[in-house]
Amino acid sequence: GEGERGQGQRRPLESVTSTSQGRADLCLKRMREGCSNDVEALAHNLTRRLTMGRHSHRVNSLSEKDNATIRKWQETGRENLTERSRMYSQRESLPSDGTTSDVMTETSMHNVKESTDPLSSTNAQYAVELLKDGFGVDPQIRDNIRERLALTTPITVELKNQASGGLSDADIKEVRKGLLREAGCLGLLKQIEGKKPVGADNVENLKMSETAVAFFRTIYYGENPEVMLGNDPAYQELRKVTRATLSKVFVNAAAKEHFSVRDWFTSRGIQPRPVYTCSLVSNSDLLLGQGPNGGHGGSSLYKPDGKKGALRDNLTKMTSHIKELWMSGNDINQRIFHRVNRDEEVIGFLVGLKQMDVGVVIALGNPRSYNMMNVKTMLYGKGGYADADVFSKPGLSLDSRSETYKRNTARDFFNYFGAKDGDDGLPWRDIGDGVRKCQIQDFELTSILVKTLKNSAGWPMDLYELKVVWRDGCLCASVKEELSIQVLNIRTWDQSPSMLVADEGDLLVE
Repeated sequence: GEGERGQGQRRPLESVTSTSQGRADLCLKRMREGCSNDVEALAHNLTRRLTMGRHSHRVNSLSEKDNATIRKWQETGRENLTERSRMYSQRESLPSDGTTSDVMTETSMHNVKESTDPLSSTNAQYAVELLKDGFGVDPQIRDNIRERLALTTPITVELKNQASGGLSDADIKEVRKGLLREAGCLGLLKQIEGKKPVGADNVENLKMSETAVAFFRTIYYGENPEVMLGNDPAYQELRKVTRATLSKVFVNAAAKEHFSVRDWFTSRGIQPRPVYTCSLVSNSDLLLGQGPNGGHGGSSLYKPDGKKGALRDNLTKMTSHIKELWMSGNDINQRIFHRVNRDEEVIGFLVGLKQMDVGVVIALGNPRSYNMMNVKTMLYGKGGYADADVFSKPGLSLDSRSETYKRNTARDFFNYFGAKDGDDGLPWRDIGDGVRKCQIQDFELTSILVKTLKNSAGWPMDLYELKVVWRDGCLCASVKEELSIQVLNIRTWDQSPSMLVADEGDLLVE
């Protein structure tokens, strides 16, 4: 971010002169740029890190408006203010002599309110950027920040006040009810709550198959996990978070009902399953992706017309999961087509990062299989994640004795950043002093472990510096390409909050 800010040339305040010649020149410049006053002309030339994003829904499908936004983002980058922040800055950063135009009219006030989402976290982002540049912050933005705080503060206070002891059986049942509600099993949930037997005779009334009913009954009546029932201090924060999500701290005055965070996100606030490998978060420079666990496949490496993939190309790659994600590294390396699938997936992901100008990747999860409790089902897997059926499939001559398959959860993504415990078979080798190297086809990866921190449960957070060098093209027409990024790997359980301690929060923000 600092590099981007440094590259933009800001127009110095001294250039806005009060001489007649200076005024005339500035007026001409304003007319060319479509600006209506001195302050707007000045603001027009200030650089911003903020994306040229307008309010839109999460990008799970690209509308014409989304495509236009992305084209504008690519053409102008972060060189100009967004329309919103430009509007805010001109309203409070007025000339000292008080001579101003009609920026305080009812029309502009209406536009500010219409273009503002009170609950958006970008309000605080705009405020920080304006303050950095010496501007005032519009009262509407301040009101929006207060409104968001009024919504988020109750759950923060509730979390602070929660007991850290073991959960009750009723608490765990309530968590599992949320999963049934999210999956749309309302009929089954009603029967379970009414303590009615669910058998072969009434499955048809539930509009669910017997297999589906058995699956969800197994979850609901499953064995309660000891880490949630007991008082182990390592997991007290996880128990407090779970309790807080069940607390009915919010009120729907119209319906005269109280509801919890879990009630909301398992009913009206259900999040859609990701359709593409990554999505652009509106009004931000953030991409929400799933990492190299399927959907990349090296498809962005070479274009028929020789041009590199644009941002929109990376936002429209359909997500999928390749079977190598669940295979041990030893088994992947036994067959060339498994090895190529894994390598192309990692390469396609890294090239996509280069094309989208990504500077930092926050990787939540594990680059290896692991034993854990699913925080959404509150269940431990009783056996390995790969069962007899998997080992018997054609084309998958797997080694059932591998320790990788005996753990109850497969890796979350391939080990593209060089973690020492990765089990996907990528040929990482130790150089010394936290430095590791890996050669994947023509791509040379160098990983440096910068820092490691742990939370109260002992889950590590590792910061890596990753450099990737390759040549794009053929023979004399090839061009050397380079990607340098930071990777922050935060190890979490399946469906679990990260539960960062203060030092980890500082490192994340830094």
